[in-house]
Amino acid sequence: MRIAIIGSGISGIAWASTLQRDGHEVVVFERSEKIGGVWANAYPDVRLQNISSQYHLAGFPWPFPPDDNPTGSQILRYLAAAVEHIGIDVRCQHEVVSLTELAHGWRVSVSGPGGDEAAEFDYVVVAVGQYTQPKAKLEIADRELFRGEVVTEREIDDLDRLAAKRVAVVGFGKSAVDLATFAADRGSRVEHVFRTPRWLIPLYIAGLHFSFALFPRFGSVMVPSWAHPTAGSRFLHDRLAPVVRGFWATVSAVVALQYRAAALGHGPEGRARIRRLLPDHTLVADMRSAAALAPLRYHQAVARGEITPHRGVVTRFVEDGIVLANGTELPCELVVVCLGSGSPVFPFMPARYRELLEGEPDGVQLYRHLLHPRIPRMAFAGYNHGFMHVPAAEVGALWISAMIRGELVLPPIEQMEAAIEHVRAWKRANINFEPSRSCAVSTRFQQYIDILLQELGVSPYRKPHLLAELFSRYEAADYAGIIEEYHAARSSLDQPRRPSDLAT
Repeated sequence: MRIAIIGSGISGIAWASTLQRDGHEVVVFERSEKIGGVWANAYPDVRLQNISSQYHLAGFPWPFPPDDNPTGSQILRYLAAAVEHIGIDVRCQHEVVSLTELAHGWRVSVSGPGGDEAAEFDYVVVAVGQYTQPKAKLEIADRELFRGEVVTEREIDDLDRLAAKRVAVVGFGKSAVDLATFAADRGSRVEHVFRTPRWLIPLYIAGLHFSFALFPRFGSVMVPSWAHPTAGSRFLHDRLAPVVRGFWATVSAVVALQYRAAALGHGPEGRARIRRLLPDHTLVADMRSAAALAPLRYHQAVARGEITPHRGVVTRFVEDGIVLANGTELPCELVVVCLGSGSPVFPFMPARYRELLEGEPDGVQLYRHLLHPRIPRMAFAGYNHGFMHVPAAEVGALWISAMIRGELVLPPIEQMEAAIEHVRAWKRANINFEPSRSCAVSTRFQQYIDILLQELGVSPYRKPHLLAELFSRYEAADYAGIIEEYHAARSSLDQPRRPSDLAT
């Protein structure tokens, strides 16, 4: 089958690799000059929060030794090597301007260096990332009065712009805490403004690297989810819910204690600054796409007074700074706005389908986080974003390939829509708001991947024995061979598989 993929970020490349290995003809269209998606537009020194062994194609390990937490430039280098090694047809500077639905597929109209062109495809995969939308601006009064500079994180192309000045950083995601720390490291006085603090995951939790806490099954099974793939995990979360709550209360207390430890030796002022970073909500409610690792020096810089946190809302500019809703005036020369991206938009889609995809404030919720029941011959890559993102992308692509081939039969539309509504409602009740809340599996990666693999007839248990399954962390290489395993499983099929009744 001939498949067009729109977007060449990590999701688009992972889908292209999987679909091509499963026998499809794939063309990737990328509007930018180079591949990489969000990584091609990131601020300098940005790093992956995962360790490198969790962020690569299962069948193509890093061809060079990356850092434990790879830099953006290392990821771009890896993606370029993967495209060359696998032989993926990626057409940069080819912007998809419209999709026209046909009886048998889609006409993809593209604007490229040679002019406008169109081609027909049997299937389309939309891989325009949820984080490549325009960054939110600070839309407040009196901007013309301010004599300084206002930029978004994406406009920071040189970290020296943050050096030796008074800087205000607005927001509390990964970019905000990174850039606040970078500015403090470069001798700037930093005012960090946010509505509500979020839990930042320490690199080490009680001396244990965070990846050994979250990525073995004994850790991932404790994460509440909209679906649990085994009777044992359902029993744990239904009948032993107080045990789960106690587990997360303990983890929250340990993390809060580590926050407070940063203030030791910095007096009552240092302790007061650290207290402003402690959220009023539970840690598990912040286990979402925007969950961020704490930069190694962030809490120490707050304790020392190099970064001053402010819980508040910016209401207006003045000549030499910004003013918060409580009247506090913060002098600054540079305002860095880190308010994230808006919900995904799809300007190239037919209008009737845009209405289905763009109507929710927290993004589009898809069936299996992969497809919309009322949009035919189309899937979405990257909308199952999670802490094991690349394996989830590859497993999702294989699931869609099985469906395209008729080896996996979808349930009725109404049943898929009921599953979508169940997941959306659970997320809204249990996960703090973000514009991409519906577009991710976040820390529920293990539950999600397990369900899809079970539906494909492939074992979700990828470790060599029980102890390893429980206590060793999952990595991308654990999913090597799933295509071959699926091929072996389908050879014995006498009728198509059907998805389970679990909603995910």
